[in-house]
Amino acid sequence: MPITQEIVGYTSRSFSHNLDERWSMAYAASLNDMSQCYFDNADGKQVATHPVFPVCLEWPALVESLSDNNIDMRNTVHATHDLHLLEAIHPSMELFTSAMIIGVEQRKPGIYLGWRFDTTGADGTLVSRTYQGNLFLRATLEGPSYWIEEMPSLGENAGALNTLDVPIKVEANLGQTYTECARIWNPIHSDLATARAAGLQEPLLHGTASLALATSAIVNEILGGKPARVKRISGRFSSMVFMPSSLHMKTRSEGSQICFSLCNEAGLDVISAGRIEFHA
Repeated sequence: MPITQEIVGYTSRSFSHNLDERWSMAYAASLNDMSQCYFDNADGKQVATHPVFPVCLEWPALVESLSDNNIDMRNTVHATHDLHLLEAIHPSMELFTSAMIIGVEQRKPGIYLGWRFDTTGADGTLVSRTYQGNLFLRATLEGPSYWIEEMPSLGENAGALNTLDVPIKVEANLGQTYTECARIWNPIHSDLATARAAGLQEPLLHGTASLALATSAIVNEILGGKPARVKRISGRFSSMVFMPSSLHMKTRSEGSQICFSLCNEAGLDVISAGRIEFHA
């Protein structure tokens, strides 16, 4: 189905989630982030949930919005991500997530499609909001660009970034592990036949997994191991990550935000214009 401005304004139904400890713990474990705050529920303690976890809640709404508009997810790549955390989420919460397509425009690589995902608590309070952009490579938009809501600016990381001396290993099994623990199923990340049919030599890592690995490193090394301090995570996905591989980070602190890039072994940015805003 050709993509036109008529797709803008589409809203998915609301998906209900009962966030339990099993899902929350599995997500952190898939990232090899074994910080005790995600697992220690002894003596009635409340475990934390990884800051990037809302991507798991958003996935069904994303899939439905593509399916309802006859768009094949294998023809798209995740380009930008901007997650706003308004309240900390944790196991035992009942959460509701919906998606709205807020804009479409022609860019040089193809069609850029913008979403807004809203996740609320049982009382209707907004707990997270994500602005996500996907590119449909080599596709041509029929008609003019059209937006009903502006995406927040991601900015650029002007100035030098310092290397954060934390090795980030992408193990050979991370595609499968992250898929099952996050409950995000796109076979291009874990199925060799699907990856090769899409023109890739091997499956590539989920963009949200790369973002979560970077977030874990910053939380544990800079934010004192306190995930609840994170209030916004954003960046551009600039290069593909294959498995296994090694990544490294560069960061710079600017008041209540940390600018970062995530680079591969060749020195290319995997995530560029990365930012984490945090509570003092």
